[in-house]
This record gives sequence, C-alpha cells and structure tokens, in this order.
Amino acid sequence: MTAYEALRANPEFAALRTVSTRLGLDPLQVQGPGGNTSIKSGGIMWVKASGTWLADAEAQDIFVPVDYNGLTQAIVANDESADDVGPFTHASENPSGLRASIEATVHASSPAKVVLHTHCVATIAAAIRKDAPAFLAEKLAGLSFAFIPYTKPGSGLARAIRAHAPAGTEILVLGNHGLVVCGETVAEADSLLREVSARLTPTTKADPADASPALKDRLSGTGWMPVPHRPTQRIALDERLLKVADGRTLYPDHLVFLGPGVTIAMPSETVSQAVARAAQSLFPSKLVIVPGHGVAMPETASRSELALASAFGDVLARVDPNASVTRLSRDQEAELLDWDAETYRKSLNKEQSTQRHVT
Repeated sequence: MTAYEALRANPEFAALRTVSTRLGLDPLQVQGPGGNTSIKSGGIMWVKASGTWLADAEAQDIFVPVDYNGLTQAIVANDESADDVGPFTHASENPSGLRASIEATVHASSPAKVVLHTHCVATIAAAIRKDAPAFLAEKLAGLSFAFIPYTKPGSGLARAIRAHAPAGTEILVLGNHGLVVCGETVAEADSLLREVSARLTPTTKADPADASPALKDRLSGTGWMPVPHRPTQRIALDERLLKVADGRTLYPDHLVFLGPGVTIAMPSETVSQAVARAAQSLFPSKLVIVPGHGVAMPETASRSELALASAFGDVLARVDPNASVTRLSRDQEAELLDWDAETYRKSLNKEQSTQRHVT
C-alpha cells in the first residue's frame, strides 16, 4: 500500500476534505485559491497544493506530500531551502506534479496532526488593527492563542511563529493576514476555527449598498465594470470606509490579485480618467473607487480577482470605526510583488480564470 492509499483509507483525511470543501465554499473564510489545510500521517505532511481551491477538496486530489521532519529541521536551522518546499516533496507520491502551498512552512511550524489556515474576514479585520494584541486578548480570552506580527509568508513566517507562539499554542492570528488553528483531530481544529470566527465577528457592520446607476454608464467603453458585491460598493458611499480603504495594502492576497491598495478618483477626474490612471501604474490597482458612486474593476477580472474584490468589502465592513489600522509597508509590498512563489500561483489563477463564476 502506498502512502497515499493509506491516507485515503484514513477517516480523518475524509473529514479534512469535507471541512476543506466547506471552508473553500465560504467567502467569509476563503477567497479564491487562498487558504490551505493539512494533515500529518505516517511521517508525511499532506498540504493543499498551490493555486488549487479548497472548494475542490472532495472533487479533486489537491493535497501534496511533504517531508514534515525535513522541512521542520530546515526551518529550525534557518536553511534557505525551506523557502522552496519543492525539495521536500515526495515526488513518488505526487504524480500530478503539483507544488505544495507557499504556506506549507506555517503548517510545519506546528506538531499538531491537523492545521487549518483561512483568510477569515473577521479575523483579518481584527489582525489589521494597530491594537490587535490587546483587542485579541479580550476577544479570545480563555483560548490558547498567539498574535504573530506580519511577516512575509514562507520560512520567515514559520520562524516568527516559533518566536511568538509557545509550544502547544492552538490558535495563531497572523497580523494583516489571517487565522491558523491546530488540533489533533479535524473536528477539534474545526471547532476552534468556528469559535474564533464567532468571537471576532462584530454584532453590527455597515449596510451593503448598490453602485449608483450612473456609474455603469460612465464605465461604458472603458473595459471596467462595477464590482458585483454590495458590501464592496458600500465603501464608496461611507466616509469612514473610504478612509480605511485609502492607503497601502492591508493584507497579502489583496496585493497579489488586485495590486497595491486602491485607486480613488479625484474630484477633478472623470471616471474614465481615474480608471486610465489606475491602469497605467507600474503595478496597477484593479480597484477604482469613485466616492459617492461606487467601486469598479476590470471587466476581464478572473474568478480569484472577483473573490478578492468581494472580500475587500467584507473585511472593511467588519473594521471597528474607532480602530486605527496598520498596513503593509512599501518594502513589504515590494517583496510580495517580486515573489516567485506568488508568480507561480498567479499563473495558475490565470489558467483557471474562466472555470468558475463568482457571485
């Protein structure tokens, strides 16, 4: 029996695929190919493949076998090879040639058998707060958690986790990034994820809205369209949300799929001029906000870009109006834009851009 055959016979793997599918279908937890899950079995860590969708976990083989011990040792030794998970992949058990998630090192940072990582919008709304450690201490009181200041995903983030999270920590809130939960069973990890998400979800949030009827007409012929998600449209109509939106990137996947931050139309600009300015940037933003009217994005948007445009509204709708936020620095934006692993993930996204419609 091969390692994969043994894994498929493991009821826990079936449970992981079920939970992964549910998370992947929930846009408040996972957007596009974001998020990843893993299970350790027989000395191998099976982790979601880069560029695949958790929503497909039960329909497709999306898990890649990784040498858990070898990868962990490389992280502890500060070995740069840990930044490329490829050398630690069991090629004989990976006939499809998939590449392990760029965040496999996060999963390897915990000895727990099951690790779930999502881009939970309520968690991101908390993780971008400048007072995140104190806010989380109140909201997650009684739970085994640690806040990890923003670090570029990869071996550096794994080392940051080791530095900030005591051994046995079950919950990690990644600054400007998302949520990680660890458990000895899928049910245990899933229960923790539900608990954290519920505690961090605000009781009230901004009401959704529609783009002004005139915006679609003004976008005619520009190659742009209103974002088809009412919470995102609300940003253009709410001064508080506009203030949060205006600035550098708040979290990595926004940058990867939508470009740095957003472009906000100036009072002196027409809509056509604003979208043209956005498109001409060296690293163009794929979200243009027209205050008082709505939010636009390219008509050619992929399903991942549509998902991230929706997530932007979902995150901002959950940001406390009295909280100050922290953003990625210019250097942090630059290192992500020039990251080969992200280039690979974006190339897969482009290939699959017409395979799923996002609503």
